[in-house]
Amino acid sequence: MDLNFCRPQTRKSLAQIRDFLRENPRLLSGLPPASHDVCLKISSSVSHLSSRKSRDFLIQFLKDAADLRNTSRCKSILQHALMMSGCNWGLVHPFLKAVRSIENDAMVEAWSRLAIYIADRDIDVAVAFLRETEKAVNTAGIEKIETRGEQALRIIREHKQAWRAARAYIEESAATTCAISDERWEFLLGQAVRISRISPCAAEDFIRLGSHTCLVLNDEEMEKWVSEGLACSTSEAELHVYFSGSSLKALETRDNFTSRAALKNCGNLLSLLGEALLGRPVKIRSNGSLLGVRGFTGGPATDGRTIYLPDSAHDLALYKLMTLHQCMLLGNEVWKHDCERAGSNAAMLHMEADRALLDQMPNLLVDMRRFIDGNPASLYPDGFPADRRKHMLWWGDILPELVSETDGTIQSLKSKAEDHSNVPPELVEALLTSLIADGQRDSDDLWKSLKEILDNVELTSPDPEALEEQFKTFFYKEWDSDLSDYKMDWCLIRQRIVPDDPNPFVGEVRTRLQGLITLIRRQFARLRPERFKKYREQPIGDDLDIDALIESFVDIRSGSSPSDNVYIRRDKRIRDVAVLFLLDMSSSTSEKLNGKRVIDIQKEAMVLMAEALDSLGDPYAILGFTSDGRFRIDLFAVKDFGESYSERVQNRLGNLEPKGLTRLGAVIRHGAYRLCAMPAAIKLMVILTDGRPYDLDYGGIDYAIQDTKKAVQECRNQRIHPFIITSDKKGASYLTRISPQTQSIILPKVELLPAMLPAIYKRLTV
Repeated sequence: MDLNFCRPQTRKSLAQIRDFLRENPRLLSGLPPASHDVCLKISSSVSHLSSRKSRDFLIQFLKDAADLRNTSRCKSILQHALMMSGCNWGLVHPFLKAVRSIENDAMVEAWSRLAIYIADRDIDVAVAFLRETEKAVNTAGIEKIETRGEQALRIIREHKQAWRAARAYIEESAATTCAISDERWEFLLGQAVRISRISPCAAEDFIRLGSHTCLVLNDEEMEKWVSEGLACSTSEAELHVYFSGSSLKALETRDNFTSRAALKNCGNLLSLLGEALLGRPVKIRSNGSLLGVRGFTGGPATDGRTIYLPDSAHDLALYKLMTLHQCMLLGNEVWKHDCERAGSNAAMLHMEADRALLDQMPNLLVDMRRFIDGNPASLYPDGFPADRRKHMLWWGDILPELVSETDGTIQSLKSKAEDHSNVPPELVEALLTSLIADGQRDSDDLWKSLKEILDNVELTSPDPEALEEQFKTFFYKEWDSDLSDYKMDWCLIRQRIVPDDPNPFVGEVRTRLQGLITLIRRQFARLRPERFKKYREQPIGDDLDIDALIESFVDIRSGSSPSDNVYIRRDKRIRDVAVLFLLDMSSSTSEKLNGKRVIDIQKEAMVLMAEALDSLGDPYAILGFTSDGRFRIDLFAVKDFGESYSERVQNRLGNLEPKGLTRLGAVIRHGAYRLCAMPAAIKLMVILTDGRPYDLDYGGIDYAIQDTKKAVQECRNQRIHPFIITSDKKGASYLTRISPQTQSIILPKVELLPAMLPAIYKRLTV
């Protein structure tokens, strides 16, 4: 191979290229001799890189160039590639990959020069522009990608710090057919520029996620939402979660700025409507999980199994139309298996669905006409206008490719699961449908999640008497002090019941502490108020006060002014207190002190309290708690409000055993939920624990303490009085950060708990 034409270059800079080409002579041999000079000039653009990087570039570049050897445009394309390499070697590969999607040479010329202009301002945006070209051409045409490139160029030329937002815009606008118009994008980019002055990364988050989360807002509302985020976010982390639309603060602010109906408030009702129409359960989910799906424009849609609706709509009537229309599409099996027909006849499929819906529910015609712009005399006239579709607000998107992809993924993973587990296929399908409905679409990620479920699920069939009672689950938020915001639906509480197998623990404690129990019962009996209390010498009342009446007559006879306070008033007095006891069951309570486990000392204290409260009559409940990660927070019901202190309850108390860790924030939130249902005037939550809050993935000690502190504050806001009793001698270092000293106590000796708990309760409620 003749390498003499390399001599004009510096020998040192071309040494790597010469060596590489001598070792791989076949790479250039696949190219026309006339193109060798251009190829080597392009190759020289990486001569300054490390050996490995330059070799990787050369291999990829020469393979791409060889693929062009049989095309009439080979020479022209390589000349443009040379222009790219002169700007930056990183542009060459994405250019050669994308240029094949552009057939017109004149357009290649304009597109190439635009990429170089962008690269002159920011190389990352230019690379994104080239990489997204093929996708954008397929979905919108070359004219659109040029328009978007010019828009991005204008942004980075005028606002250099907004380069991340410009790059995100290039990628997001190409990722879908994008219901977002160029005019709307221009407005969104203007808002991104405002954000980028404070945080370029948050501006990127806004373009990628936040703007989609807030599609329900108009321009004025969106501008207010951005202003609020800039005003209330004090750190980079807060800006990130707000403008990505993932924080509670961001979502609440969005909802406050729109008077529209919210999906979160009517999702269950819409699901029931769908089930009534189709005769089978219907899943309703937010369409936010469809962001990035090809063909999705932000409206209602279905993947053939789940109905996806916007987070908000004009009103409930529009939500109802969206749901019922998508149900008719779900019931139409034809279009789901004919992507080509569905893609080219979307309007016809929508009309067929509406006609079928009106056959069953003709009264919906009134609602349909209310939402049609112009209110035509006939809902579907002959020669349906192409632009009418955008006014049919309940139609949404026909996504046959998503339907096909979803079905294919589920069938593939069902087959894979058969070799991994003996779980019934219908259960596997239900699990996968649920995971996909929540936004998990990547096949590898789905299999990982499914495998974890299958590895941990227990599907044996024990004898009836060995079955555990069914438990309820609850999701709770968690406070992230680093973000200064909540993580929504972050923790899963599993409300379970302790086995009531016979256990002698309570009986032994009652026998051993009979004298103390009798004394405590007597003390608490004195707290029980009289049924009525008399108030004498009152201006109004239920009866005459004879003594006061006689004094009044004496005053009259003596010439003095008589008093009008001659009545007796009887006031009904009822003690109005409800208390919830939360017992720490974490593994650390198995530690022994003077021969007794900490958990047994706590249980002993609860025996005394139960005896005392039975004599007093205050409604109370007892829950044990433990955790093993945010999805396994177990609360074990020992005694519920309204349940008598029966032998079954005593057996449950005795059966409490140490296990797991202490995710205290979620436990307190669930305790508050239970107490809020009680009508008592005074609601008390007593938490018995032996250590600081700690759990898997619960962050550092500061994170756990801040979340627990926030949960305690939430209780007080709901007029619930939490009181923490800990036997941890190091408790002073964190307990004062969680709650005021008046709402907590550190026991110097845990052995004192049984005797002190009744006294503490008496002080808190009298």
